[in-house]
Amino acid sequence: MAEGRSLEGCAALLGVHPDSLYEWQKVHPEFSEAVRAGRAAATTFWENRLLDVANGGTGNAQAIQWALRNRSRAASGWHHDSQKFEHSGPDGAPVAIEASANSGRLLNIEQMSWEDREALKGILLRAKAAADGQAKIGHSED
Repeated sequence: MAEGRSLEGCAALLGVHPDSLYEWQKVHPEFSEAVRAGRAAATTFWENRLLDVANGGTGNAQAIQWALRNRSRAASGWHHDSQKFEHSGPDGAPVAIEASANSGRLLNIEQMSWEDREALKGILLRAKAAADGQAKIGHSED
């Protein structure tokens, strides 16, 4: 971990599942203390790398910054990159949803103009031709 690795990364190098290391932390206080020290060392590793890059050294500052950001989020238990929005109607009531006159029908061809029908016919024929072409390509590769 002193080389910047996570506990999960160390588990992979050791050939064990990370859950094994988490269980060891629960059962062996000295191992839990060593993991905490290792995490601090890993954070120090990444901080030193970022400071080196900031002072003209080689490296990818953005990648190092993300490593630090993700380590601090994981260490603090903060995993809230997403935001939740709830919508409501007036005074917190549910949002009113009104059914349209065409509800339940996808398309009423009888009410379409002749031009719209011809346009729809062209679209459907092109979609069918494209689907047929894909089907032929799929069969030729079998």
